[in-house]
Amino acid sequence: MALPALWNTKSIPQGRLCVRIMLIKDIIPDYLKYLQTLNRSPLTIRVARYDLQAFIRFLEAEQIFHIENLTREVLEEYQQELAFHLTAKGSLLSPVTQSKTLTMIRGFTRFIREKDYLLHDPGEAIKLPKKAKRLPKVILDKTEMKRLLNAPDIQTNNGYRDRIILEILYDTAIRRAEIAAIKVSDLDLNAGYIHIRGKGDKERIVPLSKRICELTQNYILFVRPFFAKNDDGHLILNYQGQRMGERSIWKIVKHNAHVAKIKKTVTPHSLRHTCATHMLRNGAPVRHLQEMLGHASLNSTQVYTRVTINDLKEIHAKYHPSAA
Repeated sequence: MALPALWNTKSIPQGRLCVRIMLIKDIIPDYLKYLQTLNRSPLTIRVARYDLQAFIRFLEAEQIFHIENLTREVLEEYQQELAFHLTAKGSLLSPVTQSKTLTMIRGFTRFIREKDYLLHDPGEAIKLPKKAKRLPKVILDKTEMKRLLNAPDIQTNNGYRDRIILEILYDTAIRRAEIAAIKVSDLDLNAGYIHIRGKGDKERIVPLSKRICELTQNYILFVRPFFAKNDDGHLILNYQGQRMGERSIWKIVKHNAHVAKIKKTVTPHSLRHTCATHMLRNGAPVRHLQEMLGHASLNSTQVYTRVTINDLKEIHAKYHPSAA
């Protein structure tokens, strides 16, 4: 009598009983057929075949062939393998790619459990890697930042107001929506603070440097009255005397970046990134920066430490004796 394809023809005698050992690789064809019955696309099935074949190669290299040896510990080892696997270009797999592969493997182990080939699903406990926080795309160096701040013509009312926008964005790392919402009553220029209403109506106090306080005071006394035709109390006003919109603030930053001949794509958020990065490079504590930026989680702030770590890596590679 022919044995089913799922069973290894080699048997282990145990007295009069004969225990046939199931091979992990023999289950793959049935799983792929199962995906077809779920109306998965041909591309999904090809990717599943590729991922599972790579998984089998890992298992066989570890001398793991049989279904009863497929444990949580084995899957955790494979997860570590993916985390440190280098592509043909010499780069690590992205967390997104790792997650897709592990999701496929978990689907496979769930299928094994549903078919009662195992009593427990070893893939249930596997946690997918978190999506990496993206590094800020544009960070200006000090020279570029100086050119940007000096771009507005402060001999004009519009230019002075635009300079205040750029200075506050860089000095405080607040968002463009937050600077648009600032009212004159939110400022304490003697103490050097701004009361900020952030995302989700969360409020925080952000320090303002002495130099910016003086510039802002001059703006309030001598420039803002020119715009304040219908004064609604906001600090930054447009030519109609109304609160300046976020889009207009974005245009002002873009325009002055062009005037400063900065080739990078500069936005209001670029100044937020630049402020945070410059402060970290100068030794600012990450937790202090978290409060200033209004991040609910420290994880959001720590993305900036990756920028400074990259700086250190470049310096290390250039100057450390072992790099020679």
